[in-house]
Amino acid sequence: MTRPLAPDDLYAIQSAEDPQVNSDGDRIAYVVTAMDRATYEYRRRLWIVPAQGGDPRQFTAGPNDTAPRWSPDGLWLAFVRAPAGESKPKNEEERNRGVGKPQLWIMPADGGEARQLTYLRDGAGDPVWMPDGLSLVFSAEVGDADDREAEEAPLKDKKIPAVRTIDRLWHRLDGHGWNYERRCHLFQVSTSGGSARQLTDGDWDDGAPAVSPDGRRLAFVSDRSAERWQWPGGGIWLMDLRPGATARQLTDESLECRAPTWSPDGRSIAYLGSKRRHSDGHTDLYVTSVAGDAKPVRLTADFQPTCEDACIDDQRAHGAARLFWSADGKEILFLASGRGTTDLYALAASGGAPRRLTNGQGRVYGFSVDRDRATVALTVSTPTIPGDINLLGAGDGRTQRLTELNSGLFKDVSLATPEELIFTGADGWELQGWILRPQTEGLAPAILEIHGGPMAMYGQSFFFEFQMLAAQGYAVVYLNPRGSTGYGRHFSDAVNNDWGGKDWQDIQAGLDAAIARGGIDPDRLGVAGGSYGGYMTNWAVSHTDRFKAAVTMRCVSNMAVMFGTSDVGWYLMDQFGGAVPWKDLDRIMDRSPITFVDRIHTPLLILHSDNDLRCPISEGEQMFTALKFLDREVRMMRFEGQTHDLSRNGHPRSRVIRLQAILDWFRSHMPLSTGAVQVPAGVGSNQ
Repeated sequence: MTRPLAPDDLYAIQSAEDPQVNSDGDRIAYVVTAMDRATYEYRRRLWIVPAQGGDPRQFTAGPNDTAPRWSPDGLWLAFVRAPAGESKPKNEEERNRGVGKPQLWIMPADGGEARQLTYLRDGAGDPVWMPDGLSLVFSAEVGDADDREAEEAPLKDKKIPAVRTIDRLWHRLDGHGWNYERRCHLFQVSTSGGSARQLTDGDWDDGAPAVSPDGRRLAFVSDRSAERWQWPGGGIWLMDLRPGATARQLTDESLECRAPTWSPDGRSIAYLGSKRRHSDGHTDLYVTSVAGDAKPVRLTADFQPTCEDACIDDQRAHGAARLFWSADGKEILFLASGRGTTDLYALAASGGAPRRLTNGQGRVYGFSVDRDRATVALTVSTPTIPGDINLLGAGDGRTQRLTELNSGLFKDVSLATPEELIFTGADGWELQGWILRPQTEGLAPAILEIHGGPMAMYGQSFFFEFQMLAAQGYAVVYLNPRGSTGYGRHFSDAVNNDWGGKDWQDIQAGLDAAIARGGIDPDRLGVAGGSYGGYMTNWAVSHTDRFKAAVTMRCVSNMAVMFGTSDVGWYLMDQFGGAVPWKDLDRIMDRSPITFVDRIHTPLLILHSDNDLRCPISEGEQMFTALKFLDREVRMMRFEGQTHDLSRNGHPRSRVIRLQAILDWFRSHMPLSTGAVQVPAGVGSNQ
């Protein structure tokens, strides 16, 4: 007999990440991410599974190993190793050797002792093998702290508050912190040891290295434009690997580019690009000549899906982008998200219609291929599978599942399968959503979940929060209104300059359609969402009283304030037609939920991280203070030290407490009917 999924079960979830096929195509290395409940820390270890099936084996002991990369001959595995939790150097010597920072290591592919390759002060990452297998190219940060004395004080058992001098508009980034002090550049290190050689330098960031097939040239992403600290982006650059070589740009400044990938003959580079300014939320696949004798060609101008993994869940971040060429150079393999699924596609380098290689039943969030492009390894999530290693079948779109990381847990708990909902929104547009129903009889209370972005999408992936709510007796309705990606660039662009307009009409239409389908109690409705979804939750409860309870997470309440307090607040104003508070305050405030806070009578729970730089905690505090002043029912929970991505990769204990708080809030305001599946409040809580 199964039991309902509870918040505490999050500790038991494991997921496979970053699949890497060796050159011969017979082994797949990958990362297994799990939580250590005793220490409340993440553990990441490398595993290897035979490509044709067999028992996976653990390759490293961790505690925090990521980015496995096979050597060209398949005899070595390079990876990034970092300490678990917070580890700090004890003295200046340890600081200079990068103690406590992620570093590059290599290990024989058949097992043995791992050997550290880099000892850089600020760590290393993003390793790429040279074709001869004798060295690796990687990225690393360089530069001095703004206030060096304050940074070095802990090495002398002192604490000095830092004084920062900032002269750039873009100077910090959520999940990273201050980004104006140090620059990311590219390095090369020999596998036999020794000091790393710095390849790039300058007051800009270089990353995403890709080495040419002959090992003579390096393609990478860099933003060296005059406006890089105001409208950050990045173009494709090229340089020879000989000492003293200079770089040249292959793309212009109109795009934000990613994932440069060489053709087998070394004559072309494929890459992904999206609009640098006035984003429409759509990513395209491009090809450009290395010789620079022709303009880059956009291959997906008429392709409705967006060429990246845009699917949102609470197990990992979205946005993964990677490309591979076929062995003969005629096709390019890439991920694309459309209508709620992320799939693997192939597209002729000369253009045409993309071919979907997977079956459109889940979220493919990572892939790699062997030397001959005959073996394709995938990481796949479905509504009932958090993420496992799969092997792509030959030509039929089917996948063979090679791991079952959560089979033990899911033998004991009940999971729901989503029911697709097609409905008509504003302007008569056909829209898509889903209903996750509880295993109860009679009308169920329902919770409307609204995704962030807004240029992202819900889809066929595992969402722990949704499954937990359904298991506890609540129907979950989740929708892709206009502004969502995966339905064409016009669809995602339609939300620009209209937050709280027809997107809100779409959402209401979807909820009404779900109720009309049956099984949902229209008198017991809740609403929840994070980021833009938090904005829309605030907007919903300030524009209707139909919801009995609401949970707003990492929310937006005052767009005029967000302009100057968010890490990219001015950038987001492009979605408001380039509005600025000193000229367009009335228009901005007319679409800010705080303007209508006195209309809110729905009990509101505010969940916010105090280190959220994307939607600063002041956004939640404004809602809380105003509602308390108005003597409305409101509660705020602050998550110390957490970022905007709390629900996906925040502190394990904080993530579990967050889930329990959501469940308890809806239980207290939307009780289940007699006979519904329910566990006592607080079960699994670590409060």
